[in-house]
Amino acid sequence: MKLTEHFTLEEFTRSLTASRLKIDNSVPQSLMPNVQLTAIKLEMVRKALGKPIIITSGYRCPALNARVGGVSTSAHTQGLAVDFHSLYGTPKEICQRLIDAGVQFDKLIQEHNQWVHIGFSPTNNRQIVLTAVRQGGKTIYKNGLL
Repeated sequence: MKLTEHFTLEEFTRSLTASRLKIDNSVPQSLMPNVQLTAIKLEMVRKALGKPIIITSGYRCPALNARVGGVSTSAHTQGLAVDFHSLYGTPKEICQRLIDAGVQFDKLIQEHNQWVHIGFSPTNNRQIVLTAVRQGGKTIYKNGLL
């Protein structure tokens, strides 16, 4: 199902972990407006980067989110966040470009310098920018881009 010009529902729900564990990662009808909003916002991300983006994690049902170690309050479970990468550049370069371009988001995280997490809100995009790093075997979040 095509959500926008460049994004499909399949991209938002695809998960190797869900397939392997036989978890149904279908988006409930009640969350489809959130997924649609996220797809529309991702079109703005794509335009700012001038390059395609590859979604590596989109919607996660609660069972899948728990299996991949996500927090119970994750915006992924509401269809309001994706993890992605792009040929535009490194995760830090991508984040900086989105900030410079004025893209509206709720939360933008450079994750371990391996991918970008971007979350949106239907009502209040707070423009929070974080960097996730491993410290003492745990992930910690530091303010800003490092």
